[in-house]
Amino acid sequence: MTPTDIRPGNKVLHTASGVMVTVEQVNDDIVELESFPCSRRCPVADISGIELTRDILQKLLFSNDIEPDKWSGQGIHLEKKPDGFYYGLRIEKNRTKIKHLHQLQNYIRDFYALFRQADYSLNTSSLV
Repeated sequence: MTPTDIRPGNKVLHTASGVMVTVEQVNDDIVELESFPCSRRCPVADISGIELTRDILQKLLFSNDIEPDKWSGQGIHLEKKPDGFYYGLRIEKNRTKIKHLHQLQNYIRDFYALFRQADYSLNTSSLV
């Protein structure tokens, strides 16, 4: 994971503790966390993405009632391909590969900003 991959508000995994944390700010290679028992600051190398699972998608109110690899929710559609990544509507020149929760959060924010001219973020409160 690089500092450009994460944004404030992203849910990530603090690898040493195994705790899901929320990013408050990214400064170079240091991440400030919203709350954490030890320290609010840690190197980017100490966090990793939370892999999207069926359970996480369902908690985020996505459903796949029609086809097992096609998910709908939050105003978007995702399709899981054989490479293990989820793909949605193309936002940039290259298709966005989504495998982790923070990538989905960023994709939804970018989608709404670009196509709906709205500031919208994924509500992840159901994951805590």
